[in-house]
Amino acid sequence: MIIDINLWRSQIGQYHRICNRMIVKNSKCGQNCINVSLITLLSLACLLLIEIIHFYSLTISFDNPNISINHALYQSIINFFLHYFFIAHILLILSNDIARNPGPNKEQNLTICHWNIGSISVHNFQKLNSLQAFNSIHNFDLICISETFLDSSFSSDDPSLSLKGYDICRSDHPTNKKRGGVCIYYKKSLAFNLLTLGNLTECLVCEITFNNKKCFVISIYRSPSQNVEEFAIFIHELEHIINTISIPGNPNPIIIIGDFNAKLSTWNPSDPDSQEGIELASMTSLYGLTQMITDPTHILPNSSSCIDLLFTNQPNLISKKGIYSSLHPNCHHQIIYAEINFKICFPPPYERHIWHYNRANILAIRQSLESINWQREFDHKGVNKQVEILNNYLINVCQNYIPNEVIIIDDKDPPWITSNVRKKILVCNSLYKSFTINGRNVLDLEKFQESCKSLNDIISKSKNEYYNRIAIKLNDPKTSSKAYWSILKSFFGDKKIPVIPPILSNNQYVTDFKAKADLFNIYFSNQCSLLNNSSVLPLDINPILHPSLDTFNIESDQILKIIRSLDINKSHGYDNISARMLKICDSSIVKPLLMIFRNSLNEGVFPSLWKKGNITPIHKKGDKDNINNYRPISVLPLFGKLFEKLIYNALYKYLEDNHILDANQSGFRTGDSCINQLLSITHNIFQSFDANPSLEVRGVFLDISKAFDKVWHEGLLFKLRSIGIEGKFLDILKSFLYDRYQRVVLNGQSSSWKKINAGVPQGSILGPLLFLVYINDISKDLVSNVKLFADDTSIFSTVYDRNQSANAINSDLEKIQQWAYQWKMTFNPDHSKQAQEVIFSRKHNKEIHPNLYFNQSIIQVTSSQKHLGLILDEKLSFNSHLKVVIDKATKGISILRKLHHYVPRNCLITIYKSFIRSHLEYADVIYDQPNNNSLTTKIESLQYNAALAITGAIRGTSREKIYQELGLEYLSSRRWYKRLCLFYKIINNKSPAYLYNIIPKIRGFHNTRNSHLIPNIFSHSDYFCNSFFPYTIKEWNKLDKSILDSNSIYSFRRNLLKMIKPAPNSVFDACDPQGLKLLTRLRLGLSHLRDHKFRHGFNDTIDPFCPCTVEIESISHFFLRCHNFDIQRQNLMNELFSINHSILQYDENTLTELLLYGNKHFSNDINSKIINASINFIKETNRFNEQLF
Repeated sequence: MIIDINLWRSQIGQYHRICNRMIVKNSKCGQNCINVSLITLLSLACLLLIEIIHFYSLTISFDNPNISINHALYQSIINFFLHYFFIAHILLILSNDIARNPGPNKEQNLTICHWNIGSISVHNFQKLNSLQAFNSIHNFDLICISETFLDSSFSSDDPSLSLKGYDICRSDHPTNKKRGGVCIYYKKSLAFNLLTLGNLTECLVCEITFNNKKCFVISIYRSPSQNVEEFAIFIHELEHIINTISIPGNPNPIIIIGDFNAKLSTWNPSDPDSQEGIELASMTSLYGLTQMITDPTHILPNSSSCIDLLFTNQPNLISKKGIYSSLHPNCHHQIIYAEINFKICFPPPYERHIWHYNRANILAIRQSLESINWQREFDHKGVNKQVEILNNYLINVCQNYIPNEVIIIDDKDPPWITSNVRKKILVCNSLYKSFTINGRNVLDLEKFQESCKSLNDIISKSKNEYYNRIAIKLNDPKTSSKAYWSILKSFFGDKKIPVIPPILSNNQYVTDFKAKADLFNIYFSNQCSLLNNSSVLPLDINPILHPSLDTFNIESDQILKIIRSLDINKSHGYDNISARMLKICDSSIVKPLLMIFRNSLNEGVFPSLWKKGNITPIHKKGDKDNINNYRPISVLPLFGKLFEKLIYNALYKYLEDNHILDANQSGFRTGDSCINQLLSITHNIFQSFDANPSLEVRGVFLDISKAFDKVWHEGLLFKLRSIGIEGKFLDILKSFLYDRYQRVVLNGQSSSWKKINAGVPQGSILGPLLFLVYINDISKDLVSNVKLFADDTSIFSTVYDRNQSANAINSDLEKIQQWAYQWKMTFNPDHSKQAQEVIFSRKHNKEIHPNLYFNQSIIQVTSSQKHLGLILDEKLSFNSHLKVVIDKATKGISILRKLHHYVPRNCLITIYKSFIRSHLEYADVIYDQPNNNSLTTKIESLQYNAALAITGAIRGTSREKIYQELGLEYLSSRRWYKRLCLFYKIINNKSPAYLYNIIPKIRGFHNTRNSHLIPNIFSHSDYFCNSFFPYTIKEWNKLDKSILDSNSIYSFRRNLLKMIKPAPNSVFDACDPQGLKLLTRLRLGLSHLRDHKFRHGFNDTIDPFCPCTVEIESISHFFLRCHNFDIQRQNLMNELFSINHSILQYDENTLTELLLYGNKHFSNDINSKIINASINFIKETNRFNEQLF
């Protein structure tokens, strides 16, 4: 029996390395450190034993038969002990003291910490990065921060402010200036309730609940600059809060934590008593509060004091307390913490089945499916059994030929928090303890502060390395589209998987995920109920004047086309069959699907397995613990959605061919959109404004409550029959609607299945179209101008006579109420969504109009209404809308500024266009007033700021140059372009008829050179003149006839873009953001060079000459002649010579141009080397390191 010494040695060495990592990652207390250290000692002992065995083995002669038996016995004993050590080793690793999440629904004590951070956002949120790394070790439930220095320019949703796994609440300084302020980061899994008590500023009061027990936490910052009167108010307000949350005879734990800037010798013997400390101690003692921190928390080189305090009314519940070291050399406040014996629950990890599709054996999958005799498998079986057989075969084949595994999904720290970062944090804590134990001498303090500085350097380096890896991945053409967009969305805090906190039900918080899933499922299924009234179906169906639809043909090529168009990024249903699987199968899966689809249609049965949906709750707005503030997102099996698509295509074609759908319905219609409807509405209002005298327009906005969930199945089938749907087609639709089931899935936990008794299935393809059929007759016999977008209903009436207009609208509203009663639907029962009216008017003195009524209530008149994403104010100035989008864009640009240090330029441009410009440009063709300079300037300045953020250019850089550098069009030019593109679609009947009918008809121009011109729309006012149709027609008539004759919208767009889009300057995949920023500044003509600063009027630059000579410090001088950089220049020239020796023969101007922009005649690889050589030269000179101003 021979021992493989090298194998044992390598395995134990691997265990040893794992243990070292676990020491840092999992050590949250002394006991853990002891256990992990024990593991490490065991691994070292094993290694030592292996070496002894190895040494002894070498000394034994195996040729001696007299010792062979003893030697074998010896090896057996040694092997026994080795296995014992390994088993003990593994058991310790799996023990609860070490595992991050040892089991489901684990209870633990509540932990809390506080740090006066002295500005969260300073140095690109460096301190917050340190805090996040620190918390990766300690994993606090509540993190209280003082002196946040945040104001309204920072949104709580800003990804820069986020800590993974935490939500944030804030109380900024009352002056909204960047000073003071507090915030609390709290785990999403906590039953956390923010309370509004009293008027104490820079204070947050929260309530933590678990198993009907409450704990109150108050986070406070008190400024040291408070005068006597202000401090008295502070004490009074704090007393009010304590009184409010205290319950006599049944005291809940109260924790008050923060920076009080108050000293008392009883808290820390080295502190003198301050008046604030005396009064604070007196007040807290009256309420039975004990101060728990007794060591200095604010440490300066020559002094220290205890001003960060923690008070509690139940000190016996504080199982641990103390101080951790500051995480930043410039922050003198230490971190105080406590563990409270108040049990809370944190979410368990859950399993997920993942498939490695990139390693799939595609050929084997297709051959396996094609080899199956589907006719024999399906023979004499119903469609439900056929679906079950198909599912089983497909899953089995995929499991055989696609590598797959079950992984544990758990909260993870950000990738840049490495073991080195964690180790350095522990070193800082160790040095801080040495400083406190050794009498707080200056030498120990200096070592500690130096260690803090080193920690922040390591964190910055680690984060930079992480983002550099991200940059390489983003630039890699092999990176999938899904991975690319996932990375970009992560920068903006986009979370694909929602986190559901504890839900409040019957005054109790539900924390268990299975219980929460059941709770949500009951709530969502209860929404699918009908209005309980006496309404019955009409007796007669009106004669049908067009052909009926009773069946349709299904062919193989239709199925294959749909499969190939599937989006692989979409989620799969409960059956675990994904779009990626179907695309891998391709034509090999078509035959069984064709058989099932045809059988289903013939039998009039939609397979029951395809009528089950997984529901994910998505938070809308309001309190996250309120179940009413969630909406369901349903995911259905893909096979069923393929079948739905075939049915949808047949039904939609039938509806369109026979002009059945209401022309005013814009929702879910091919060729129609929100913008089209908004354009029609605003044109009519603008036209009314332009009348002489100006007319007013009354607009009423209605919303059907839970519209898709309230569809009456019998009523829908009646309406389908009334439009000519019959036979097998009606049977399959009936089967599709009835006997549907759903369940809610949260964190891998599923509710039970629950039957749905009403509504059209959300997440389905057919559902929206069936809903349009259901509400198609809602506008029948209405006098007013009605606009529909799915369940959004709006009514508009131009007021010629106030009374007649009011009577007409009220009559229409009454008809809508009667329609809703007849078809068991409800409008606006929620008080927050009541019917609203806007009276559109540009009159200085508005007229008083009679009231409008709906649901037996007066409709409230408001000054604006958000409709289809556009805020329509009473004057159609769109100021309210623009304020919202500008604020949103400004916050997005602030994120760009942070990202440009790490992310490649091409990705920054994509981020700007996708996440910022898209918001600015929504409905821009409607709100645009081309001659409104203030509007143009305000919006254009946002794009300029974004361009500065992307490039790192200096404010004052030419807007035209920076747009040219990035290939950005002026936003005003883009609005011109978008207007004309939309008009092209309207005039070529690619948009709804209600827009085409607005265009004046061409008369009298036939057979002339001006036959392509469109008559202008006459207007009295500039406002109407600059609105979409009048202005765009004038611009249309200015275009060259060759452009107007473009044979498609694509060629028309291409021709227009040639007129406005600049060609960008390439950076040839340069991945050094800092170096690229400096090169770009040189390209744009505004940098540290004295020539640039002098021409731009910098106060500190009185002439443009370089200090090395009397020559102007131009770009050419810097690159080619400045004597200060001769050594660096020689390196540059050597590098250029190695790239292409002919480069050095260029004249100075050509060579300078090459160093800045490359050469279009060179390959991308050579240009990349040239640009990188330029960047290296720029950085090596250190010419641009000093402050610009």
